[in-house]
Amino acid sequence: MRPTPVLVTVTGRDRPGVTAIVFAALSAHDVDVRDVVQTITGHRATLTVLVDLRGDAAALRHSVGSNTAAVGVDSQVEVVDDGQPMSLGKRRPRPRPGRSRAVILSRQLRAGAIGDVAKRISDVGGNIESMWQSSRAQLAGVEMYIDGAAKDVRKSLIAAAGETGLDIAVEPAATRQPARQLLVLDADATLAGDVGDARFGPRVAQFVRAVQDSGCRVAAVATARKGAADALADSLQLDAAAAVRDRAGKAAALERLAAAFEVPLPHAVAVGDARRSDRLLSGAGMAVGVDGRSARHAATDRSGDEAYLDSVLFVLDVPPN
Repeated sequence: MRPTPVLVTVTGRDRPGVTAIVFAALSAHDVDVRDVVQTITGHRATLTVLVDLRGDAAALRHSVGSNTAAVGVDSQVEVVDDGQPMSLGKRRPRPRPGRSRAVILSRQLRAGAIGDVAKRISDVGGNIESMWQSSRAQLAGVEMYIDGAAKDVRKSLIAAAGETGLDIAVEPAATRQPARQLLVLDADATLAGDVGDARFGPRVAQFVRAVQDSGCRVAAVATARKGAADALADSLQLDAAAAVRDRAGKAAALERLAAAFEVPLPHAVAVGDARRSDRLLSGAGMAVGVDGRSARHAATDRSGDEAYLDSVLFVLDVPPN
């Protein structure tokens, strides 16, 4: 069935949880998210979502209308001309202290995954201030600015990465994002369970070179003996690899690596998952949470389908390799 483009617009008083409610309504239908923009002016919020619908537009209109009416906001659902170019606009907000910036990434964005992220933000007392699509090639992304306790928002979003299959980057909001000078991969979460025996797909080495060519150092931490960590560094031509005893030692390893390369922690990016990398991800300027099981499989697979590598390149603003 050829999908039908549908434009969903929701307006009303800004309140936490509305975004999650809208995407929960959308997720009850077979839709892919093509574009999304959310802005807040004063106390009024506007959420606009362009979706490809495989199904009945009237049923979608009823679902969205019922859910939004229950929380006192207005909605409009209309079928649009697929041949008509459409831009929802991208108004980037002015960052202010205490806010977080997040980017959620996937090959295909489903409404349910975005809704899950929005609900998690609301559950920890956060509120999405602005949101817009930010994509490249075959990678779809949504960028968000979020109010709320930054530590709680980060922890919640990293957990969401492992449970939704999305890759999610989160960092403090800033008028100008800091230069990325050090990338630290948690080898336990992103490369392989036993780094000493791993045979990596060619894209992993290409990824490392692409990041290094951008001027960013690439290192890894691994729960392993020093010899295994050194072998990992040699195999992938990393700038460094640190051996740790357990996940609690990963934060200290990040600090040592940053000090060795004279990189301030706000300029460091850490990549890992919620279960193995929580200490590491809490210490870097930017944390990138991935689905650890998929990432480890992809790293040793030779199919070339290491999607999480593309996500990291995206948030580092490095061209895909």
